[in-house]
Parts: sequence; C-alpha cells; structure tokens
Amino acid sequence: MNSKTISTYKDWMKTNAFKDFVAVGIIAFQAIVLVQVLELGKTLTTMAKQEAWPIDKFITVPVIVALAITFYAQGRLKERTIELQEAKKIAEAANNSKSTFLSNVSHELRTPMHGILSFASFGIKKHATANPDKILDYFQKIRQSGETLLMLLNDLLDLAKLESGKITFKFKPANLNSLIDVVSEEYSALALQQNLTIHCEHLESSERIILDTDKIRQVLRNLLNNAIKFSPEGGTIDVISFKKAASIVVTVRDQGAGIPENELENIFDKFIQSGKNKASAGGTGLGLSICREILDAHKGRIWAENNPDTGANLSFEIPLSLEAHRQEVVLVGSAC
Repeated sequence: MNSKTISTYKDWMKTNAFKDFVAVGIIAFQAIVLVQVLELGKTLTTMAKQEAWPIDKFITVPVIVALAITFYAQGRLKERTIELQEAKKIAEAANNSKSTFLSNVSHELRTPMHGILSFASFGIKKHATANPDKILDYFQKIRQSGETLLMLLNDLLDLAKLESGKITFKFKPANLNSLIDVVSEEYSALALQQNLTIHCEHLESSERIILDTDKIRQVLRNLLNNAIKFSPEGGTIDVISFKKAASIVVTVRDQGAGIPENELENIFDKFIQSGKNKASAGGTGLGLSICREILDAHKGRIWAENNPDTGANLSFEIPLSLEAHRQEVVLVGSAC
C-alpha cells in the first residue's frame, strides 16, 4: 500500500460515513451479545422447569439491530440538521460578503475608468484651444486614474495567485530595517501631501533574516498606505521594529479613528472592510488579505489592535529562522 493510498484511507476514516459504519457495527455486536444473554436466561429458566420468557419470542438480533439503528439514525439526523443550519448561515454570510465585495470592486473599477475616459474626452475636444498646461493636467489625471486601476487589478491577481498556490516566493537573507526605510521614503511624498510625518524607529540593530524582499515590501506598502489613508492631516505615522524572542515584529501606528473592536480580526478577510472606514476611504479591502497570505507563507502572522488613546496599530511578525524556506524558490501550496 503506497503513501497516497494510506492518506486516502486516513481521510475516509475521518468522514461521517465511516463513523456511522463503526456505530452500526458496534450496535450489531451489542445486539448479538444481548441475544446470547437472553438465550442463557432462557436455558436457565428451562432447566429450572419454569415457563420460558415471553419476551424471547420478540427479542432477536434483527429486531434489536433495527431498533438501535432507528434510535441512532434519529440522533444523527438531529445532529445533521444542526450542522446544515450552521452551514447555511455561513454560506449566507459568505454570499452577502461576496455581494458587497463585488459591489465595491465594481465601484472601484468604474471610478478610475470614468476619470480616464472623461479627461481623455476633454483633451480630444479642447486640444486645439486649451493651453499646454491644461492639456498636461488632463494627462496627469489620466495617468493617476490609470495607476489606481492598475493597482486594483494587481491586487485582484495577487490574491487569486496566493489563494491558488501559484505564486512563487524567493526567500533569501535580507535586512528588514533597510526595507522599512526604503518603503517609508517611497511614501514620504504621499504623506507630505496630507501634511503627515512618517517616523521610523528601530529599537535594535536588525540582523539579516530569511524572507522574500519583494513580498515583504508589498506588505509594508499596504500598511503604510492604510495608515496614510486613515490618518488626520498633520498627524504622525510611526513605523517601529523590534526583536521579540525568536522573531522580528514591525508595527505601523497611525493616529486615525481606530478600528471597531469587533472588526479587529475580520478586517484581514478577503471580502471584509471596516464598517467605520469603508465609506470615507474607499477601497476593496484586498490589501490586508494579501498581507495575511504573504505572512502565512513566511510562517509569520499579522494582527490589528487599537491604541489606548487614538489610532490603530497594524503589526506583523516574522520568525528569525526559516529553515524550511532556505531554498531559493518556494511555491506556496506545493506538496513537500
């Protein structure tokens, strides 16, 4: 018997069908034992020259098995009904989330597309009379809308690849603090537009750890983009890294409105956005889902928590040692 057959057999043993098969077998065995006890009782009464038990005319193995299976089936039917009701609730919740997600995606796709088409139309109509600065402004707005659209499409493709296990990770030694500094510098101009300050603080000298540089950079970009999006004008965004036992923790702290306590866990789900922020900030809520998939591939984790005073912390943790990922290329979801 090969390993695949053994694995299939073990999977079957975990099913309800196997459990029911075992239960029926136990019932049949108990019925046989009970009938034998009754036969013994009948023999003893006969030996004592007493009248045989009337009940022995009705108690047979098939009757006992049938009655026992009936009671067992009623119990299993009740359990199965409860399971189906729970599954229905989960399916309805997932369906509602997907509907909301598709609505958000449609809106986010239409917004930059309208911008591109509108400003392109303005340029076509006014190219002969508009001054060069106005034409340049049209092109800049078209480019901005195009970049927004491309970012959304990239997020959709990335999430699909991550979930299907078809995205390749390249793990190699890197300095995490250097990545933080690079990404913070990239977003300094965007933060400046909202009069925000990005402050990086490395509590300990960073050692080189095994990670995928591009993917962790993507995580940092998502977290900084969220912090900028939800921070009030004139605020400060802190990016703090520190060593914790056998891992490195990075926290991005903003001074925004925070996250409702009942949403701290589900904001990382792929169809969920915070109800407190989605109306004002827009977006589809894909960024944090992608971050969680990336951190899972690094054997790490990501979480959210509110500050005692104001704002929220989005943190992630990566183990210092990733021996299982020291190979140059790892395919997420591939068999070991």
